[in-house]
Parts: sequence; C-alpha cells; structure tokens
Amino acid sequence: MLNDAGAIVRAAREAPGQLDRIMELGQEIAQIGREVLVVAQRLDQRADAIMLLGDRLDVRLGELLELGDAMRDLGDRIDVRGGEIADRAGQVVETGAELIAVLPAFERALEMATPLEGAIDRFGRLVDRLPGGATRRRPGPGGASPAAPEPEPAHEPEPEPLADSEPEPEPDPEP
Repeated sequence: MLNDAGAIVRAAREAPGQLDRIMELGQEIAQIGREVLVVAQRLDQRADAIMLLGDRLDVRLGELLELGDAMRDLGDRIDVRGGEIADRAGQVVETGAELIAVLPAFERALEMATPLEGAIDRFGRLVDRLPGGATRRRPGPGGASPAAPEPEPAHEPEPEPLADSEPEPEPDPEP
C-alpha cells in the first residue's frame, strides 16, 4: 500500500505539470483549428470565385458559339458572293476581249470619218441657206444663250461650190 500511496503522491506532484502541458497542447490544437478555419474560409471564397468564373465562362462560351455560327453564315455568304464576282469578272474579260476585237474597226471608221468632217460642215451650211432651212444657233460672244438666233448677214453670201474631190485632211495632232 505504501507503493500505492507513493504512486498517488507522485501522480499528485506530476499532475499540475501534466495539466499545464495538456492546456498548452489544447491551446495549440485550438490555434491550429483557427488557422485551418481561416484556410477553409479562403478556400471557400476561392471556390465561390471559381464558380462565378465558370458561370461567366459558360456565358462567354455561348456567345462565342453564336458568334461562330454568325461567322460561318457570313463566310458562306462571302463564298457565294465571291462566286458571283468571279462570274462577273469573267463577263468583264469577255466584254473586254470583244471590245479589243472591235477596236481596230472602230479606229478605221474614225480615220475614214475625219476627212469628211469638213464636207459635212459645208453641207450643213448649204442646207441652212436653202429656203425654209433652220437657222443654226451658236453661242454668241460673252456666253450668249445658245437659243439666241444668229444675226442675219447684211448681204447674202454666195454658196460655196461643191467640190467633186475630197477635202484635204487636217493633220493629226500626235505627240
């Protein structure tokens, strides 16, 4: 029993130190618990932010899909329009080739008509002098109205004789 009494006395002496150690460990556990709680709260906030970001990404993804559809439709329309433009460009090339083919004949017609300008002008003046012929109207000096009649000459000039030969062509003003 003495041994038991000694063990009790020893336990009584060591008990306050062990209680202090238990209190220190309890405080450390409480401190660690508070730090874990703070970390858990931050993780919870981050999880909420990630959820909001996920929702925003989901909305943006929907918008991107709609934009992709619109871009595909626009691309299809551009493709169709490009085909039309290519067809019309082919028509322009054909028309240009036709114009190039006709151009020498047109140039020859102009070359033939140039010497006749003087004869046509003289013929027009002759017709104007015939009785009942229309009076030619020319703009007068100083910008007079083209509708103003040409003043009658004081004396009737003699009609120019008609030439059997072609008039001399005017020289071309080529550089």
